[in-house]
Amino acid sequence: MDKRLMEETENQVVILMATYKGADYIFQQLNSITKQSYSNIKIIIRDDGSEDNTLGEIKRFQGLEPEVEIELHRNESDAKGHVQNFSGLSKIALETSNDYFCFSDQDDIWDRDKVAIMKTRVSELEAVYGKDVPILIHSDLRVVDETGQLINESFVDYQGLPPPKEHDFPKFYYQNVVTGCTTLFNRALLEKACPLPKEVVVHDWWFAQCAKLFGLIEFVDIPLVDYRQHNNNAIGAKEKFGSRLVDWVSKYKALFEFPFHLSKSIEQAKQLSLLEQKYENSSNSVAVELSEFANLKGASSLKRVSFARIAISNNSNLVERLYLQIVFFLIRWI
Repeated sequence: MDKRLMEETENQVVILMATYKGADYIFQQLNSITKQSYSNIKIIIRDDGSEDNTLGEIKRFQGLEPEVEIELHRNESDAKGHVQNFSGLSKIALETSNDYFCFSDQDDIWDRDKVAIMKTRVSELEAVYGKDVPILIHSDLRVVDETGQLINESFVDYQGLPPPKEHDFPKFYYQNVVTGCTTLFNRALLEKACPLPKEVVVHDWWFAQCAKLFGLIEFVDIPLVDYRQHNNNAIGAKEKFGSRLVDWVSKYKALFEFPFHLSKSIEQAKQLSLLEQKYENSSNSVAVELSEFANLKGASSLKRVSFARIAISNNSNLVERLYLQIVFFLIRWI
């Protein structure tokens, strides 16, 4: 047997796809996944109670591509929503014997070599650090509209995100730079990150923080997914601020929402801190830093305000600096 084929037989990659009212685009997404150059792929779908023809489109695809391994689950519980659906998928993944996993949305388009590129890099890192080290790889994306027309070549640039290769704790505690549908991770990370606590803000952020804390996270600086924007996106991309009126409206909306986001980030960090205490395999400095952020609401006013300096970027103006100091001062009561 060909060496590459043997490796693929041994290393099946499981795609974890969450669906909800995705009938318009899911056929194209499934097609892009099953046409990957890395052929040993299994798809596990968990539907969150779609009332449209999502399930019909999945069955139509199965009828046309019977050789593709697709396992369909329906969420029959009352726990609905984007995070809960991916949490359910993660639990299903734990019950498999597989070692490699990708998260997937229902409406994007994957480049043909996406899985091959990511899987190759994870295997290279495992060869150096061992398979028991949690590893997550993620990439950039192209932003496209609902018809597939290009909006921006780089999701990172479009959203004005910090450079992912430089993004680290403590800013990683309250700002995510990882997009779930670009990720590939190993079983060691799955076992560390699961089960997802109810305080998790977004599934990909939680997995990324666990990888950063307990193992390795790496960014592939090329777009490997067409990230489709439409009216029904669960999260979606938001263009970085510019000079137009709509940009200013978005900016002030973000300023209003940030205190509540920060509060949720702290609650998420508490769960990460508990996980760190359970395994005790991070450096002392990281453990102390994580504990400080997780307990920020109970810290002194001076401590909370001083922590705001970390959030202040070099190009922040006086108003933004004052705003952040006020937010961190008030976070105890939010």
